[in-house]
Amino acid sequence: MKPTQFLLFIIIFSIVFTPATLRATASPSSSYYYRFKVNAEGLTNVEVNFTSTDVQASSWVIVPKSSSFNYTFTPSGSTFQSRVVPTSDVGLEDLYFYQAFTFSYKSTNSFSVKVQFDFDNGALMIDNRGIFFSPQIGYKKSGVTSAKAEVLFDSHLTVNQNKAIVVGARSYTWTEVGAQRALFNLPSNEDLLRIQVEFTTSLSAPSTTLTSQNQVFTFTSPNRYANDASSILNLYDRLYNNYTRLFNVTLIPPVGVQFFLPSFEEFLSVGGFTPFTEAGAGKININIFFIRTVNGTIEVIAAHELVHHFLIKAWLSPNDFLWFHEGMAEYVSVTLVEKLGYEGAKQEKDNLEQGASQLIQLLRGENFDFLQDWSPSVSPLNVGNYYVASYYVVSRLAQDYGGLDYYKRFFELIKGADVDDIDVLALYLSRAANASVAFTLQDWGFSVVDLYTSPEIRERVLETQEAIGALNPVFQPYRTLAEFFYQQALLSFKRGDTESGMSNLQLAIALANLAPLLTFLTILALLALLVFILSRLSKRRKPVVVPQPPPEILQPTTV
Repeated sequence: MKPTQFLLFIIIFSIVFTPATLRATASPSSSYYYRFKVNAEGLTNVEVNFTSTDVQASSWVIVPKSSSFNYTFTPSGSTFQSRVVPTSDVGLEDLYFYQAFTFSYKSTNSFSVKVQFDFDNGALMIDNRGIFFSPQIGYKKSGVTSAKAEVLFDSHLTVNQNKAIVVGARSYTWTEVGAQRALFNLPSNEDLLRIQVEFTTSLSAPSTTLTSQNQVFTFTSPNRYANDASSILNLYDRLYNNYTRLFNVTLIPPVGVQFFLPSFEEFLSVGGFTPFTEAGAGKININIFFIRTVNGTIEVIAAHELVHHFLIKAWLSPNDFLWFHEGMAEYVSVTLVEKLGYEGAKQEKDNLEQGASQLIQLLRGENFDFLQDWSPSVSPLNVGNYYVASYYVVSRLAQDYGGLDYYKRFFELIKGADVDDIDVLALYLSRAANASVAFTLQDWGFSVVDLYTSPEIRERVLETQEAIGALNPVFQPYRTLAEFFYQQALLSFKRGDTESGMSNLQLAIALANLAPLLTFLTILALLALLVFILSRLSKRRKPVVVPQPPPEILQPTTV
């Protein structure tokens, strides 16, 4: 073999058999790595590290609006541009507390940027137990090949390994976990994520007891949350006189208030609670997490729990009327806190209204019969529907009869009365409205007897209900007409127009009783009309047809 041929052979051999990894240009890759450092007081330092082998690209990451953040990038000779935009500008929902830090870069080699900020109350602690709940995690998914997050805890804090998850549309467990560290792979199929980790602390937390200015309320709180406790006491000072005028009672001080930390599973779902005992209402408990929410959210929770104290003092037991307790608590809290100018109260009210609309759509009507069986000993799975339905009932009665002033009249009327069943409750609600509300409650599915109107009206209403209920749906359109006039009668009674109501009831009963006969006669009339039309069509003048003459007529005559 000639030297030139041998050299050519070597070159071809090296090209063919060189490993693919040496011949192919590696695809650029990018990654995000979150690091949360939690100190013994719950303050969290956040680092978001972005690295990329792409020489030119862009990305974005979510950062809080309330915290100042800084960033550094390498290599320093890279071209780097950045700006802050609303989260809606990067394809996410418009987040109240967050914005998007967008950046683009050019680099001759690998590139990295580190974003840093501090996050107050990243971990929340009551007694020796705490829960870390990260700020919102969100970043540009396109081009990212790896995303991880680790939480590093102070040496006095110990992770509960069974309760460390990434929270999105679903939950994802940890990748590695130790006493002071938890590592997570972040799923690529979720736009927004948070990390939740339960831990214990070996440090004692000094507490303080604060007293409201009006001396009615005392708040026992860890020192680290004393300012938040003071804000709630200030709210109670502002609300107290409004509540005493509305409910027509005063509270016996001291009324105790405290923060609590829910279970890991109920961390976000329980805003507060007030235990009910034979002795009355216990301490007001408020979920510490909600100090991190929109201004007005925790205030609505605190105002809600305070309503229970006033209702019990007004001798309305939650064991008899839990739906009325919760409905009043929801309606009064969002109404009064919104009037005080708290932004979050309107958001809470909008959530209740939206929830009510969705529930009515789900139930295909305003059928809330399940509320009457609700009691403190019953814990339904879809308890949110119970709160929403209760709010709807209480708020719509207020809407029809005068708002908070309507309930002010109600509580003035029940002073000293024994209100222990729904019929009596409806009676006093009717007296406050100066019209029967029993018919409205019946429409909403409540089993209630009207004690407000005369026996004659009550009997006539029952008679109409029975007549329509026994009527077969095939008797149309008279069954529908009977139902229409029955509803018109209820509206008349609701307005206090007894004469019109009775007239509509009489018409509804007549239609219901005569519906079979009227339907039969209507069918006969329609059949008669059909026969008449067909007969008229058949009697229309037909054209005269001249028959052909017989064949023999056409033959010539022979002689």
